[in-house]
Amino acid sequence: MAFITLNKAHFFHNLDLLCAKAGGKTKLMAVLKDNAYGHDLRVMAELASEYGLLRAAVKNIEEAERIADLFEEVLVLVDHPTCKTLSPSISLATHSYEALQALPEGASIHLSLDSGMHRNGIKEDGIEEAMALIHAKKLRLKGVFTHFRSADELNSELFWQRANFERAKLKIKAIAQAYGMPFIAFHSCNSAALLRVSSIGSDDYARSGIAMYGYTTLPSSIASFDLKPVLALWAEKLSSRILKKGERVGYGGVYEAQEDELISTYDIGYGDGFFRFDGFTPVTMADGSLTKGRMSMDSFCLGGDAKKVCMFEDANPLAKQFNTISYEIITKLYPALKRVII
Repeated sequence: MAFITLNKAHFFHNLDLLCAKAGGKTKLMAVLKDNAYGHDLRVMAELASEYGLLRAAVKNIEEAERIADLFEEVLVLVDHPTCKTLSPSISLATHSYEALQALPEGASIHLSLDSGMHRNGIKEDGIEEAMALIHAKKLRLKGVFTHFRSADELNSELFWQRANFERAKLKIKAIAQAYGMPFIAFHSCNSAALLRVSSIGSDDYARSGIAMYGYTTLPSSIASFDLKPVLALWAEKLSSRILKKGERVGYGGVYEAQEDELISTYDIGYGDGFFRFDGFTPVTMADGSLTKGRMSMDSFCLGGDAKKVCMFEDANPLAKQFNTISYEIITKLYPALKRVII
């Protein structure tokens, strides 16, 4: 049966690097959204908690409820306002004035600020109105955050957005003090920003996602770090056969044997979340071996008869082959694939 291995030592190594950059374990929020970037939400949350992280961020309320027992706070990043009674540890990211209006009185929230990405968040000129509504509805403003659009690109936009966020912070702190609001945590650095800047400055913590799992999209000219990929994907052999010279294998018969050769079929397909390949361009496995023919929904073919094969232990080479990014390779993996901690 196909399976995924999760390297605990690599994960803790990456967390060591990130916590050192952030200023300690209390300064790092683990981003575990989308099934922990395909790794497995509950497994990775347990490891992050074991390591000593206190906060996590997830995609939706369903994910938050699955790990609410492991952290002091779990921030829901992308779900809609709800009147559902939530665990006391769960807070909702609020991205608009309309979302604030829809929340029930007393809900725990983090206010999203638009510092320049223009995707979500309250603009600077809307802060006073938003804070007034938060106060009027007795919402529990536990945090304020923003997101950087170009932290991994060779330009100065990161520093422009940081300056915008700092200016907004001062405004929010003054209003919060006037309303007598309790402590508000501020956070802005994602993985790329955290690796790029010298410190998180006056923020209270950073949010790290992809770097925890061993990847960064930062150009090496900006910075390089010894991150170690956590996930490896393995397939196990279903059958073997001799493909005679001139015989073709798989849908469309796009691969033709140039001589008699031993081939085997393995139990991973595009139904498991692996990118479908058309067979005209072979895909390279971790050991350098090349696929033969098209990928099926539940299987693919390789030369030889190894009992199992590592399809990848580093998503970057595959991402290059499929003209995408490491995020997409790992987050697509089928949640039901067995995960094994090594």
